[in-house]
Amino acid sequence: MNNLKFTYLNTRMIRSITFLVICLSLLGCGNGKNVAKVTSENEISYPAPEQNVRAMPLPAETDETLLNHHATQNSSITKNNVGSMAMSWKYSTPYPVSHAPLVDNTGVYFGDWGGTVYKVEPKTGMLIWKNKIEDPKTDWAWYGLAGTGTLGDGKLFEASVEGTAFALDPSTGKVLWQSRFTDDPEAGSLSKLLYYGGLVYIGVQSVEEPLTAANENFKPDFRGKVIALDANTGAKVWERYLVDSPQNGVSVWTSFALDSVLNTLFFTTGNNYTGKGSELSDAMVAVDAKTGEIKWHKQLTEHDVWTMKDKEGPDYDFGGGAQLFSPIIHGKKVRLVGGAQKSGYYHVFDAQTGKEVWSTVIGYGGIDGGMHGEASLGPNGIFAWSNNKYQHKNLPADFPITVKALDPATGRPKWVINKAQPAAIIPGFLANDVYFVGSLDGTIKAYSADDGKELWTVKNPAPILSWLWVENNSLYLGGGIPGTLGKWPSQSENGMYAYSLVK
Repeated sequence: MNNLKFTYLNTRMIRSITFLVICLSLLGCGNGKNVAKVTSENEISYPAPEQNVRAMPLPAETDETLLNHHATQNSSITKNNVGSMAMSWKYSTPYPVSHAPLVDNTGVYFGDWGGTVYKVEPKTGMLIWKNKIEDPKTDWAWYGLAGTGTLGDGKLFEASVEGTAFALDPSTGKVLWQSRFTDDPEAGSLSKLLYYGGLVYIGVQSVEEPLTAANENFKPDFRGKVIALDANTGAKVWERYLVDSPQNGVSVWTSFALDSVLNTLFFTTGNNYTGKGSELSDAMVAVDAKTGEIKWHKQLTEHDVWTMKDKEGPDYDFGGGAQLFSPIIHGKKVRLVGGAQKSGYYHVFDAQTGKEVWSTVIGYGGIDGGMHGEASLGPNGIFAWSNNKYQHKNLPADFPITVKALDPATGRPKWVINKAQPAAIIPGFLANDVYFVGSLDGTIKAYSADDGKELWTVKNPAPILSWLWVENNSLYLGGGIPGTLGKWPSQSENGMYAYSLVK
C-alpha cells in the first residue's frame, strides 16, 4: 500500500478531481446555458403513480438530518437578495476538507483529511477549538476525516476512513469515547453519519477499489455494511452486512434517511468489486432502525462489478443517499423515499413497501457521470443536477452539467438548464427559492427555483469537495485538493469557506 499512486484515486466523492488538479489553471467557467420550460417529454416516459400508493402517518420530526432534504426555509437568503452574496471568511487547513459543514448556534464543525476536527465561529470563521483525533494513512487514495460526522445527544460524532468512530464534546473538542467499528484493515467510513434515538449510524466503505489497480496481486475481500453504535459508549448495537463471501464490495458511502413512525432506516449502496454481482448492490435498502433487519430492498442495476483494475461496470452505484418526502398523490399525502444514481436517474419508492413509484433521468451516466449527490427537496419541487458522461481525464468545463426541477409527485420536469456549469461531485442546496450548485473548478451558481434563471455566480478559490450548507444568511462549504495529486499554488486554499449576504 505504500506504493499506492494517487493516479488511482477512485472515491465516489472525489474521484472526478484528479485531472482538475493537474490542469487547474486551464479551467473555464462552463459553456453557454439554455434555460427552458419543458413542453415535451421525449427523453423519457413518466409512469403515473398508481392509485394504491400508500397514504400513511407522517413523522412528527421535520429535522433535516432525518429527512436528508439538502434544503431549508429558515434562511434569509432569497432570489431577491442572493445577488449581493460575497465571501465573508475562509478558515485555512493543511489538508483538504470534504467533510460537510455541521452548523449549530455556537459554531461550524468540520474535519480534514489530516484527521483534525475544527470548530469555528459562524460569522467570522475564528477558531474556537481544534483537535487531531486520527493519524491518517496518507498513502491511501482517501484518508482521515474525508467523510462527515453528525451532531446529536449533546455530542459531535465522527468516523474516520481508517475505521475508528469518535464522540467529542462540542464545547471543548475533548474526545469522550472512541471505538473501532471494523476489523477490516482497508475499511472505514466515507459516509455522512446519522444520529437518532441514542444510536449513531455509520456506512462502511473500503479503499480496495484503487488498491486493485495499484497492486495486481491484491484480492478484494471487503464486505459492505451498516453499523449502529450506542451514542453514550460507542459500543456496537447492531451491524448489517450487505454481501456474503466470496462476493465482495457493496459499500455504503453516501447518507441516511430515517422514518421514526415506520422505525425504518433507509440507505443506498455501491457496486460489487470482483466475481459475481449480488442482490444488494446498486440498491435502495430499508432496515429496521433498532435491529438492522432488512424490511425491503430494490436493486436498480444488476451485475455491476467494478474496480479500477477490472472495469466490467457499468459502475452505476448510488452517488446520493436516501431522501424522504411526502407529496400529494391522488389527493393524499404519501410517504416516499428517493435516491440519486450514477446512471443519471433519480428513483422514487413507496417508503413502506419498496414499490417503485416513479423514476426519471437527470443526465447521462458513467463512471464520473450521472448523479454524484443527493437532490434538494422543497415544498414545491425536487431540484437536482447530473454530470453528462464526464470523466476525470476531461476538463470539467468541457462537460457541463444538466440541472432540473421536478414535480415531486410524478418526476416530470418543470424546467431544465442544459450546459448549466462545469462538472461537479457534490449535491446542491435549496434555500427558500434559491438553488445553489457547486462545481469541481470552484464555480458556484444560484438558480431561481421558480424558473431556473441564473441569479448569482462566483468562483471559489478551491475545488468544492464538501456538501453545500445554508444557515441563516450564509452558505458554507469545504474545499481543497490533496497536494500529492498534482501542482497546487497554495495549500492554504484547503479549508472551510463562508459566503454571506452583504448588508
